[in-house]
Amino acid sequence: MNNIDMCELGNADVLQDKVRSLWVPLRQMNLLLPNAVVAEICSYRAPRTCEGMPEWYLGMVQWRAQEVPVISLESLCGLTVPSNPVFSRLMIVNSVRPDSPLKHFAIVTAGLPGLIQFGNDMADEAVDYAYDGLRCIVRIGSEEAVIPDLPYLQNMLENHLAEAVPVRQLPVN
Repeated sequence: MNNIDMCELGNADVLQDKVRSLWVPLRQMNLLLPNAVVAEICSYRAPRTCEGMPEWYLGMVQWRAQEVPVISLESLCGLTVPSNPVFSRLMIVNSVRPDSPLKHFAIVTAGLPGLIQFGNDMADEAVDYAYDGLRCIVRIGSEEAVIPDLPYLQNMLENHLAEAVPVRQLPVN
């Protein structure tokens, strides 16, 4: 696959041949997604954990007077993620389905994203990605980024949250 359809960028509406996108650093990879799906980038804070959840689900945080689930895309891909959140941020992602009870979720990032204008002509290569929740990897020059499957991630979160049992977090001394 040499070119990538713009719909691959998280099902964003395309009004022109380029989409305002964010190049987001994670610990062991980069993420590329449309700027329009991101509500806010905020400081990292430790999520409140829940029992019986997969490793990629980190817990819940308060954001604008609502509980928002936090995920690690790297953990979802089976990568080891350092437990030290120095320089980490929470990227609050808007729901991609208007009928969803989940209006936002957060992805842990390793820093602040960069804004780029991404179009079909920019990717040197795009290949399918082997993990559910990620559509493909794009290569631009010597850099690579994964493009998430936002509807899949949101559906997966909704299903897991229906089964979640909150765990009381112990105070830090």
